[in-house]
Amino acid sequence: MNKCISEAIAEALEADLASGRWKTGERLPSVDELRARFGAGEYAVRRAIRRLADSGAISVKKHVGAVVTAKPFWSWKGRVAFVAVGAMGSYFQQMLSIRFAQVFEPAGWQFVPVVIENAKDGSLDLEPLRRHLADGMDFVIGLFGEKQVAVMLDHAGVPYVILNGFTRNFPNARAVIREDARECFAALIAALRARGVRRLVEFDMPRSIDRSFKRQLFEAGISVERVMCKWDNERKWTLGDLKACGHRTVAAYFADERHRLRPPDVVLFDDDYLAVGGVVALFEAGFRIPADIGVVCHANRGNELALGVSVARFVNDPVSYADAVAEYVVAQLEGRRTALPKVAWRFVNGESIGRHKK
Repeated sequence: MNKCISEAIAEALEADLASGRWKTGERLPSVDELRARFGAGEYAVRRAIRRLADSGAISVKKHVGAVVTAKPFWSWKGRVAFVAVGAMGSYFQQMLSIRFAQVFEPAGWQFVPVVIENAKDGSLDLEPLRRHLADGMDFVIGLFGEKQVAVMLDHAGVPYVILNGFTRNFPNARAVIREDARECFAALIAALRARGVRRLVEFDMPRSIDRSFKRQLFEAGISVERVMCKWDNERKWTLGDLKACGHRTVAAYFADERHRLRPPDVVLFDDDYLAVGGVVALFEAGFRIPADIGVVCHANRGNELALGVSVARFVNDPVSYADAVAEYVVAQLEGRRTALPKVAWRFVNGESIGRHKK
C-alpha cells in the first residue's frame, strides 16, 4: 500500500525535526522550497505542513511561515503506553500487552498499559489516560476507534499508532495495516465446501461478523446463524470468565431440542477462550468432533483447546504482531524512518472443520 505524497513529505520532515536539523524558533523552508525538494505540488506540501502543525511539532504563523515550536516533537519521558478501550480480557489483547512489556522494558522504556472503561452514562471515562499523559508519555500504541481518545492524544502532542486501522477521522494517527483477509476467508470457505458444509453457527462476543466473510459464505451456499455470548458490562472480565461464558452459551444453545436434533455442520468461535469452554460444552451435549459437528476458531498461538481436538483456525499470532509494532515504535522514538508494519492473517486447515459427508 503506497503512501500518499503529503504523508511521505510529513514523515520526512518529522525525521528532520527529530534529528535536530532545525532548532526551536527556526523557520522551515518555504512552500516553494519544499516543492522543489520533494518534487510535489503545493497542495501536498501544505497538507504535510498542516499535519505537522496538528501534531504540535511546528506552528504556522501568518506572514512568517512554519516555525519549530519550543516543545520538541517527542517530549522524552522514557514511557510508552498501550491504550485500549474496555478491559483487556481477550487472549489477543493480553498477549499483546505482555509482549510489549517484554520488548520495551529491557530496552529502557517504561511500558504502561492504560485501560479506558465506559462510564455509567455510556460515555468514555478518559481520566486514566489524562492522568498518564500528565505524567509524560513519548508514544502511544492504541487499540480503539473512538475519536475522543485521538483528540486527547492530539491535544497532548503525543504521537500514536492505532492497531485496528480505524484512522479515517484521526489526522495525526498512523495505522498498522492488517492485510486483506479475503485470501484467508477464501481458503476456509473452500475447505468448508469440500466437506459439504451447509450450516454454520457463530458464537460471538458483541461485534459484527466480517461482512465480506458473511457475503462469501452466502455466495458459497452456506447459511450463517450468529449467537451472542452475553455478560455483564459492569464487571471486569478475566480469561476464566470468557471460558465460562463460552461453555454457558453453547450449552444453552444445544439445550434447545431443535438445535440438538438439527445441529449445524460447523460452529465458529470468535475468541479462542470462548472456544475452550464451548468445545467442552459440545462434548457434554453428546457431539463427536468432527464426525457430528466441526469447529473453527479465530485462534491465536497458545490456544488452550482441550481434549486433543484438532481445530481449523484463523491465525493472527499476537507475539509476531506485537514485535512488528514494537519495532516500528522504537524506530520512531529513535528518529529512524521505517514503514508501518503489515500483519497478515492465515488459515490453518485442521481436521475438525466439519462433517465428513458419506
